[in-house]
Amino acid sequence: MKRSTLVTLHLGLSALFMPFLLILPLSGGLYLLDIKGEQAKVEAFKIAGPVPGENTDAFFREQFKANNIDFDFEYIRVNNNDFTFRPSSRVHYMATKSEAGATVYKLEPDILRRFMEIHKGHGPKIIRWLETAFALALILVTVSGIYLAVTVPAYRKILGGGFAVGLIIMLLGLL
Repeated sequence: MKRSTLVTLHLGLSALFMPFLLILPLSGGLYLLDIKGEQAKVEAFKIAGPVPGENTDAFFREQFKANNIDFDFEYIRVNNNDFTFRPSSRVHYMATKSEAGATVYKLEPDILRRFMEIHKGHGPKIIRWLETAFALALILVTVSGIYLAVTVPAYRKILGGGFAVGLIIMLLGLL
């Protein structure tokens, strides 16, 4: 492959996934600094009676419809007595089961919390698919960037030195 073609592919792939290259490290860094965003939580309705252990999707869809709430979810994440209706990167709901039935809450995340949810893979299926594609693209962009740097003699020392320092830092972090 010609160098100019590889440079064009490298830049095109980088530009295509630039939003992910900016948002994911930003949201991840803020999360590590314990800045996680906020979400408003308000009770939407109560469910009297037992919540089934199976077919919860159909059960909750009926409950939303019975309470005149136009809400669609892709799947439910169950954690003990809590049911989170995903994707949670937008206005969504959560139900907490009790002996008397369940309480359903409406959750409205702020923009930072929405980015955090996308970062954690809790966004819509299309975004989760794009994040998977981004992971592959990031590897391809990195490998092509390394190859392009190795083909320029003046960049080899910079590449080698930077890689060595990064590797040492990573290895020290594993100790």
